[in-house]
Amino acid sequence: MYTTEYCEVKYLEDENAIFCQWKQFCKGDDYRNPFRYAVDEINKHNVSTWITDTSSGFENEEADTQWLIEEFMPKLIESSVDKIVFVIKNDSPLMDEIMGQVESLGEYFEVELVESLDV
Repeated sequence: MYTTEYCEVKYLEDENAIFCQWKQFCKGDDYRNPFRYAVDEINKHNVSTWITDTSSGFENEEADTQWLIEEFMPKLIESSVDKIVFVIKNDSPLMDEIMGQVESLGEYFEVELVESLDV
């Protein structure tokens, strides 16, 4: 498990999933390192589902968004992951941003939005 004041990432064996829970705003390596850890776990366990809890989510810095698109997404697309789940409330201020991600991610993955998840 990867835990910081900003994010927690853990492998859920029963679901064969990576669960990424954001706790507060961060940027740079504080933002990127959870994704790096997750990629290692995905490859180690042949993970099929990526779950992101955006309940305490935030808008990204532009540099981190660019890194996510250029560095992380190609690794995720090439991985064993075939489904992405966003935990997000219907009235979340991030809904527009997440819907944009759903549209682009839907080209590569099954994408689902849920309001809650018992993990």
